[in-house]
Amino acid sequence: MNKTFIFAILMAVTLPAMAQIDNDEDILEDEVPFGLQEAEEGEEDTYFESNFLTPLDDDVELEDKNPFFSDEYYAERLKAIPAPEEFHVFNSTVKSYIDRYATRLRRSVSVMLGKYNLYGDIFDDIINRYELPEVLRYLPVIESGLNPKARSRAGAGGLWQFMPSTGKMYGLDINSWVDERNDPYLSTDAAARMLKHDYEKFGDWSLVLAAYNCGAGNVSKAIARAGGVKDFWVIYPYLPRETRGYVPAFIAATYIMNNYSQHNIKARHAIKAIEVDTAVVHYDMRMEQIAKACGITVDEIKSFNPQYKTTFIPGGRRRSTIALPIDLTARFAGIEDSLYQGTLDMSALTLATDSTTANTETDLDEQEVAPPTPTNRNYSRSSNSRYSRSHGRNSRGSRHSRGGRSRQVTIQQGDNLSKIAKRNHTTVAELKRKNNIKGDRIRAGQKIRVK
Repeated sequence: MNKTFIFAILMAVTLPAMAQIDNDEDILEDEVPFGLQEAEEGEEDTYFESNFLTPLDDDVELEDKNPFFSDEYYAERLKAIPAPEEFHVFNSTVKSYIDRYATRLRRSVSVMLGKYNLYGDIFDDIINRYELPEVLRYLPVIESGLNPKARSRAGAGGLWQFMPSTGKMYGLDINSWVDERNDPYLSTDAAARMLKHDYEKFGDWSLVLAAYNCGAGNVSKAIARAGGVKDFWVIYPYLPRETRGYVPAFIAATYIMNNYSQHNIKARHAIKAIEVDTAVVHYDMRMEQIAKACGITVDEIKSFNPQYKTTFIPGGRRRSTIALPIDLTARFAGIEDSLYQGTLDMSALTLATDSTTANTETDLDEQEVAPPTPTNRNYSRSSNSRYSRSHGRNSRGSRHSRGGRSRQVTIQQGDNLSKIAKRNHTTVAELKRKNNIKGDRIRAGQKIRVK
């Protein structure tokens, strides 16, 4: 091969990466991922933060000052974190984000460490199930600042910041009443499937994260412009600005979530445990009615059920569940019929009431029958105060199953799991579970269970 040609290839591979490492010391604000912006602006106080986490007190044992560490220290600490090699990179861009977390964002890091106790077991359970790198548990830190109801200016929502179209593609229900992008379990399952799919395409986790941020198409274009080299730091100059900051911000987030105490950051901890279980809601109801009957506050119910856009639960129109403290789940199941018949004024439960407050970011027909939400999902709080959700039969499971025998369908040419799920009023996740489908590939003529 011509030596001049070899030299040109090497220059194309190395120069962009060298340029960004030398000159990218100052992070442009439009390169800061949304989760960091959300944290800097200060999240709205939630029920969990005010009732279940230790207060953020100025008078703490640790000195509120970020100590100096050498670059070698940072590089060594990063390599100690169990993660793919792509996430052990340390350079001035990564360091800039670490400094951001350890200085201006140190209070937000304290809150996020506490909130991670609420969702960490959900992340770990699903990430392990899909055999993904465990370090991906920290992706919601830069996506949403661990706020399940976060909304970006572009319209992305939830812990994992799905756009409406992408959320629907991965089986998340979004309509006038419900936004399952806000459901910690369902959105994590959808994100895991998306990440796994993109890894099959790119084979590099840094590129997978870049694709998660700006789309696989933009990453493929950047790779082509960089001469076909599949390396994030090589294609860096050809990516959208926010995506340039996305991977280094993620690396910095994994560092700070594992090394916060070395930077004198004090984590907020859970001050009391809570166990939550789910019950099926069979009628249209409002959280106010359930709160009054069960002796719980509306804010508490809303905090356990971020997927509902208002206090209206459309149990009579779609398969709906409600998460409640475990000691109240059986109580609600026992009084649901009488609550509906004796205290519910159905004339007040009109969609018009909700249309004034619901976020109508989707043009779905409000009368359509939505895919069912998996109902046998139990939130529980373990001894270390983390949420976990396991699968089991709840007290209303027999009624929710609505009768029946299993049913199979034959896959037609052009079908995909999303289309089959919508036709049969189920979800992609449920189809995969029933049929032990690992990826997204199906073939015409194959029979799969839908019920």
